[in-house]
Amino acid sequence: GVLGSVASGQLSVEQSPEWRGVSEGQNGTVTCTYSSSIRSLHWYRQAPGERPLFLLMLHGKGSETQEPNFTADHDPGQKRSSLHIRGCQLGDTARYLCAVETQ
Repeated sequence: GVLGSVASGQLSVEQSPEWRGVSEGQNGTVTCTYSSSIRSLHWYRQAPGERPLFLLMLHGKGSETQEPNFTADHDPGQKRSSLHIRGCQLGDTARYLCAVETQ
């Protein structure tokens, strides 16, 4: 798999925005794009000083929800996935990483 925006072989993975400030109670979105076909896509949350914590895995087109406030959607045709964080709280301050499993 590939974490963050590290490239492995012919596959590159990019995330945007690099940094995003969101007011408490607002919604936040992080988008991940990749360059070639994948088997699955995983979202992780890494709080300051902690190891990455698994949130969601997506196969194919569609969306998944991790209660109470994380939803991710995936469009393999567009080679992109977005993680939506609903009602951000101070405790949601973290790095959100996407990893992909190659074919």
